[in-house]
Amino acid sequence: MAAIIVGIRLESAPALGDVRQLPAGSWIYVFPNAKERPDWARYLDAITSAVAGGSSVSWLEGAT
Repeated sequence: MAAIIVGIRLESAPALGDVRQLPAGSWIYVFPNAKERPDWARYLDAITSAVAGGSSVSWLEGAT
């Protein structure tokens, strides 16, 4: 499966299950306001699963 690029923001994010199942080589961009999401803890768990499966994460500072 091809790598996928996703972004997590306060106002938009892929489904939690989609994050957990990202194929190896995928990238997750986490925008600063993502930490304000009411479901942020669940996204952290999903990101951890994606990283364990071979995805990478970029924590963006100052981006909108």
